[in-house]
Amino acid sequence: MKKVFVVTHTHWDREWYTTFEVYRQRLSILLNQLDSIFKMEDRFEHFHLDGQTVVLEDFVENDGMKEGFFELVRQGKIAVGPWYVLPDEFLISGESFIRNYLYSQQIAKKFNVPLSRVAYLPDMFGHNAYTPTILRGLGMEWAVVWRGVDDVKGTSFVWSSPTGESIDTVYLVHSYSNAAHWGWDEERFKLQLCSEAKALIDIDSENEPLLMNGTDHEIPRPDVGRILKEISNEEMKFVHASLEEYVSQLKKPRESLTGELRSPKRAPILKDVLSARIWEKLMQYEAERLYLHYVEPLFATAKLSGIDLPLESLWHGWKLILQCHPHDSLCGCSVDEVHKNVQDRLTRAINHGKAILVRALLEVCGKPVDKMGLTLFNPLESEHDGMIELNVRLPEGEWKLVSQDGRPVECVLFPTEDVQQDLNMLIDFYSQPSTIDVFKDQGRWYKCFLKTSVQALSFKQLSFVQGERQKTGAFESIFAIQENGTLRVEHGGKSLENLCYVEDVEDVGDEYNYSYVCKDKYDSKNCTAEIETLIDSNFFKRVEARFSLEVPAQIAADRKSRSRQTVSIPFRFVYTFHRDTKRVDVDVFFNNTAKDHRLSVVFPLEGLSELISDGYFGPVKRSIQKLEGDYSSWSELPENQFPTYWFVSVPQYRMTIIPKGLREVFVDENGLHLTILRSVGWLSRDDLITRPGHAGPGFETPGAQGLGTHRVSFSIVFHDEYDITEIYKAARECVISPLAFQARFERLPRIDVDIERGFLSAFKPTDEGVILRLFCPDGSKPSMKTVRHATEVDLAEKPLSERTKIKHVRSWMLR
Repeated sequence: MKKVFVVTHTHWDREWYTTFEVYRQRLSILLNQLDSIFKMEDRFEHFHLDGQTVVLEDFVENDGMKEGFFELVRQGKIAVGPWYVLPDEFLISGESFIRNYLYSQQIAKKFNVPLSRVAYLPDMFGHNAYTPTILRGLGMEWAVVWRGVDDVKGTSFVWSSPTGESIDTVYLVHSYSNAAHWGWDEERFKLQLCSEAKALIDIDSENEPLLMNGTDHEIPRPDVGRILKEISNEEMKFVHASLEEYVSQLKKPRESLTGELRSPKRAPILKDVLSARIWEKLMQYEAERLYLHYVEPLFATAKLSGIDLPLESLWHGWKLILQCHPHDSLCGCSVDEVHKNVQDRLTRAINHGKAILVRALLEVCGKPVDKMGLTLFNPLESEHDGMIELNVRLPEGEWKLVSQDGRPVECVLFPTEDVQQDLNMLIDFYSQPSTIDVFKDQGRWYKCFLKTSVQALSFKQLSFVQGERQKTGAFESIFAIQENGTLRVEHGGKSLENLCYVEDVEDVGDEYNYSYVCKDKYDSKNCTAEIETLIDSNFFKRVEARFSLEVPAQIAADRKSRSRQTVSIPFRFVYTFHRDTKRVDVDVFFNNTAKDHRLSVVFPLEGLSELISDGYFGPVKRSIQKLEGDYSSWSELPENQFPTYWFVSVPQYRMTIIPKGLREVFVDENGLHLTILRSVGWLSRDDLITRPGHAGPGFETPGAQGLGTHRVSFSIVFHDEYDITEIYKAARECVISPLAFQARFERLPRIDVDIERGFLSAFKPTDEGVILRLFCPDGSKPSMKTVRHATEVDLAEKPLSERTKIKHVRSWMLR
């Protein structure tokens, strides 16, 4: 006799084809009915609440504290967690994934409820190569996944990261909805349960079948327990169970997979959500960067200085960010109203982060003494010796910048009128007794560019003194701007031309997937650009290239070709070249006036065979495939399209692109593309070439066309020494520049940590102390020295065990 495990559940998309507030009322209906079902139906034994705890907050805010419901959670009859939300795994950092778990722990403590120990990941659009690293570091023993799996014959496998950390994994072959009731009558539902159980036994005769009795926002049948008893027979016994009960009786999987799970063969991975509503990805990048690399390190510095800042304030910002991480939110695949709310949460998180950052600075450094200097804070694990840019306000006269010992600092000051509220204004706002002093005329505004070294995890102070400004100069660069506004590069014996040209092609897809009808392409290679040198200094040079690209206005009415009407899209490429590094920073400003199209910046690199991008704690190698087979049976057409977070690197050219919030690259016959905009007008359509059928409701989403002004940024680095450590170092130096404030303070704190090997992943406060986490992307063991008391812990911030130990990722609790 086979025992068939039936897990009754709901999959709770918090916002999607309608708004959170509308969904919350259905959540209230579901959970109140669930409470009644448990009281009335003895055979209804367990319910799985989708692996999330945010629903507990949402329920209590609407219904109040329902003790009967929470007692069911405490008794283990309703399973919640381990996550706060179910996040997309490619659009967030590994540290955000860990914060997700840690905040869920806080929710559990608040409501005094246990959390599931099964890493439930049922509907992610594929899975990050280093997710097993995180799950092992958090102490998980089993994961549950669906999308992205290929080359597995059974219903379980051992899933390993590229660096070897592994977790036993349940594979939901027919999705998390394989035994949903769908509102069917009882007989049809019974037939479905029996049919699916037999199908899973045929697929895997060794493992007991797992039936997931639920689907999106489904309210359970009260009589499911009775039905399971009635359909049980000598061949199959159906039991109402929890995921914990199911995994507890599974044997060690025989099959194994390593790395990223992102195959579209068996289930659609909806891969082009990487570029849907791309402006939200940029906001998420800014929010994560702010909290992980600036706010948390300053809070940690305060903690080590004996100053206890309110962690509630820090978690408030993280909560707003985390609520944007589910795929229907951050992936950009919901109705327009939802995405207004996503952008509002991210905006609030960013504004809150900036405010508490400045308050933390004032706590650790004291009140500003004067404004005739700069204070710098380097949150990196290594010395920074690059350009820093900020706005300053100085009295009339000639000014230069010097170090504390009086040595001149390379600095360029340019008068500017383009000044917005910044962190310097907040310093005045929080330190002055009267707000009138905040807006006093204190001189002329300048754009200040300086180049100086700042030691790792350290503060530095500089002073403005009267004196002749540094004269502008010139330097040789490997980069040159061509007439069409693109770049020419000479490096490593290779000459590259037309780097950074723009390509436009139609997109008749939806928010989930790009699709085409005619591949009618336009590009900027034959444009003539207006080229203007904006700044030419001793240590950097900034040049602007302006041009317009004429493209079809939209797709034709029959959606079989592009319209004959054209519009002009103006572009402004601002290139910043550096004297001491083979790097160019690129800021692209454009006004999108067209619909139904995709824009990419192209790097025409020939003969590409491999790329290297990154996962949470290490590199991911990506082979460029010749996709010439028959893919008509696949759930989605495969493409050489890849997610990226920190970088995408090209070994053949010793070249790395650092995308700064852009998340999609792809390779075709023209080279490597970095997607900068994808304009579509539908949540889902069923007429795509690249994916059969709908992926969601067929609602129009005009806001996803992205009409209006945009700014995207990326950098290009050419390496003399090429290895994974150098790639990470270049990317981090480019993205994590020192904080700079126009003020000199009463004191500068010391952090007293010497990082010997590895990159800083986290430097954050806890109730007990400060977490310092390092990782080595080459797989080696990180190390550090400190005079402080340090205890090694796991990713869950618990005492380290053999189970949670990760060789190339180490965490310490500092006190």
